[in-house]
Amino acid sequence: MNTQKSIHFILPTLIGITYLLAPRPSAAQTIPESNVTISTNVEAPVEKNTATSIKEAVIENALFKRPIVEGKMGVSLFTEDTYDGKGTSNQPMNSYGKAYIMGNAYFSEDFYLSGNFRYSSSSGNNTTGNYFIDEGSAFVAELALRYDADNYSLVAGHSSINYSLTRNYSAGLWGAALAKKEYGIDGMMVVGGAYKLDTGAYGNHAISATAFMVDTTALSDTFGSSKDPTPLSIGGPANTGKFNNYALAVDGLKIASLPKFRYQVAGVKLTTDSLYVTNSSTNTTAPIPSQYLANENRYVAAGMWDKLDITSSIKLTPLFEYNRILNSGGVAGYNKSYYTGSFLFGYKQWNLGFSASLWDTNWSQVPNSGKFIPSNNFLNDRNNQAQIALGYVFENGIKAAIGYKKENKFSNTNTQTIGVNLKYDLPFAF
Repeated sequence: MNTQKSIHFILPTLIGITYLLAPRPSAAQTIPESNVTISTNVEAPVEKNTATSIKEAVIENALFKRPIVEGKMGVSLFTEDTYDGKGTSNQPMNSYGKAYIMGNAYFSEDFYLSGNFRYSSSSGNNTTGNYFIDEGSAFVAELALRYDADNYSLVAGHSSINYSLTRNYSAGLWGAALAKKEYGIDGMMVVGGAYKLDTGAYGNHAISATAFMVDTTALSDTFGSSKDPTPLSIGGPANTGKFNNYALAVDGLKIASLPKFRYQVAGVKLTTDSLYVTNSSTNTTAPIPSQYLANENRYVAAGMWDKLDITSSIKLTPLFEYNRILNSGGVAGYNKSYYTGSFLFGYKQWNLGFSASLWDTNWSQVPNSGKFIPSNNFLNDRNNQAQIALGYVFENGIKAAIGYKKENKFSNTNTQTIGVNLKYDLPFAF
């Protein structure tokens, strides 16, 4: 489908849906309010301070006779047209939807249960037509007990690992999704904690450590698209059935000399005991011989500036991140590097986001035969994605955005996509 035809479809779609839902919020990219606030991606747990006023009121009146529940729910509708790229003749224009409900149930001032439950219709190549509800599935993104005191915190349960800023803050319709897919560490059973340091003019910092493994309990089941939880038998990085995988991160902000700067430095070790791959030529699955196995190690360094003043009305949030993955997927010597830049401008109820990612893969140990490790799965290659999105927040809270991305994931092939997103979030507390 050519660009003109795509726009003729998408703009009426945006106007029509806005009319049906309007004068209520959202867009897949982080959309600033009039003061250009930055909020975490909905995959992240709701932060404790979102319920401060409720908690303080209850504490003052000694009403902790039952848990206090606070959080938010939301729905997000997407329409995407990939009009140029590999295999586009077989791809329909994709329309799909997502929904979530997340929040905290407080048992005391600091002890609470954090939950994040998500629903998604099929999308991408799996979509059979223009449906916002089609072959839907639901899953648990988080269900964990947390204790959050003034100078330390503890967590245990089904959750994600504290790794990467781009997965929460990258601008555009597809930036955060790319980060989650390529190097996010989700669906884990975790035990960990963090120690918080208030160093005055030198800023607030937190050192967090986590032991984890791939969750193979019922919490890993995807309801509607699979029958069973993630099996231990398929192996892979961190799928060991033991807490022998580790993450360490240092986060900081509120540094006096850099008041709007935030950073993260983190490292993760994912133990690989076994690994199975599918040979695309024979469509058979076989274990990788032990000489090709290695523990996967990930490292990230990221920095962002929250709401820099360009003018009195225009704010800018830039973000830069570098990711390095050694022995990616548990394959010895198969390494990846990711370079990401993101820029989010805000003006009153408008926002404009740019982001770009470049990543390369390198594997020098290609075996003579693809019998156990299909060589077409592990190539030396370089890929990239660039995108731009324009968003607006309506008075009723509905957030709308239209975006464009150009992506290279196949050798000598560029894919171009135009997308529209409408989103609405509704906070709740009781």
